[in-house]
Amino acid sequence: MAGIEPKMLSMLRIYDILVKYSDENHPMTQADIIEKLESDFGISLDRKAVARKLSALKEIGHEIPQTRKGCYLKQRVFEDSELHFLIDMVRGNTIISPRHASDLIEKLSSLSNAYFKPRISVVPEDIGAAKKGDNPALFLNVDLIYEAISAGKQIKYDYNLYGNDKKLRKSSEQIVSPYQLFFHMQGYYLMAYSEAKEHISFHRIERITNIEIIDKAITPITKIKGYEKGLPQNFYTAARPYMFSDKPERIELLINDDKYPINQLVEWFGKDISIKKSDEHPGHYEVSLIASPKAMKLWALQYADHVVIKNPPELADSVLESLNYAIDHYEDEY
Repeated sequence: MAGIEPKMLSMLRIYDILVKYSDENHPMTQADIIEKLESDFGISLDRKAVARKLSALKEIGHEIPQTRKGCYLKQRVFEDSELHFLIDMVRGNTIISPRHASDLIEKLSSLSNAYFKPRISVVPEDIGAAKKGDNPALFLNVDLIYEAISAGKQIKYDYNLYGNDKKLRKSSEQIVSPYQLFFHMQGYYLMAYSEAKEHISFHRIERITNIEIIDKAITPITKIKGYEKGLPQNFYTAARPYMFSDKPERIELLINDDKYPINQLVEWFGKDISIKKSDEHPGHYEVSLIASPKAMKLWALQYADHVVIKNPPELADSVLESLNYAIDHYEDEY
């Protein structure tokens, strides 16, 4: 586009150039800006006009420091370190397909300048496919769920589980009141209430298909027993690391004096736990916390060589029963 553009548009073009080509390590002279205006946008401006546009950009709030080597745009929506962090989160996420992951990485990279180099810009299909999700409707699901939450409407969908062929198969049809989406322990979950089953459920977003919004108002969460005051703080991470829907209870453990199990306990259940040295059992810690019994059973089995459930007794009995079952089967096999 030859000639002089309208004043406001040419100023926006200069801003675009500073966004794309400048930073603290790559300042631009007025001559550099004039060259980019011509090559990228076909705009012809002289030095005085560029200087006026730069002053106007500063007056409306853009921080554009001037050095001996030129000027640059200082503030950005994201720092490069933040973009690297977000890109690593996308790359390591197991629910996004390789194609979607690559698209997101490219979009995140575009928020920096021409000198930004992500450590991995794409996720090859043959590298990521084995672990990453395969639901092409993932982002459509997210859009529809948030639309339903905003409108206060219920949703209907098929919920799928993996079969022995490693493919998702329909397990059930759900009609629920959606409340919230959240990411936890490499899973992206919908928290919802089923009137038919009368309980809260947590469903993986990537296992949802054929979702639709239905013309029925949601059940307010404050109307559900146990949620009269809304959602408790740390509801997801501390009490329900495996996202079971059973009611959290006070659980007491005995853990041997080893940094590893205590570290894992905090990683799985958070810091809202009581830990003290045991007088009755030297070399051990007594631990008390509020958690899902089903989640604690799985965790205790996982760390059975470090952990003993003390209370409630029925949970301890359930863990012991599972351990005995495993021992019997190992003995039969070997």
